[in-house]
Amino acid sequence: MSEPVGREPLQQNEGGRQFGMALLAGLLVVIMLAGAAYLWMRSSNAQGPNHPVPLPMGTAELAYVPQITFSGIEMNRAANFLNQEVTNIAGIISNNGSRTIQEIEVTLEFRDISQKVVLREIRRMYGPREAALAAGGKRLFQFSMENIPSEWDRRPPAMLVTGLQLQ
Repeated sequence: MSEPVGREPLQQNEGGRQFGMALLAGLLVVIMLAGAAYLWMRSSNAQGPNHPVPLPMGTAELAYVPQITFSGIEMNRAANFLNQEVTNIAGIISNNGSRTIQEIEVTLEFRDISQKVVLREIRRMYGPREAALAAGGKRLFQFSMENIPSEWDRRPPAMLVTGLQLQ
């Protein structure tokens, strides 16, 4: 006996419908997971290490700033592995005072030929994982900068102490 002609297409159609439903359910799960990951990353970035608490700059810290000097500033430009121009700024920081510097926040100001600020960048030196700069001590430092505007006059940036944590 031969099988009825209408049965085989009906079984294929049910298999296709089941596959479509499974695909749709999988797609919904992926979208929900992606949304949850986005929200988690967004909330962790708002409170994370990208936004550290500003260092104190009260009267004691302001009075101590003249004891901090930057010297021997050298700069060079090179291309990184992504073929982007990177400017390295290196020098020596000296603590000429009588207190230990636990952490310091420095604002680098890059200027154009008319001395207008074209980039203001805040960088931290030392911190919880590094040794403090002892009274009377000196230490080498280096900053790497990738996105300096083309208007920059190629002179070393002004280095301003804008935050200080003393011991």
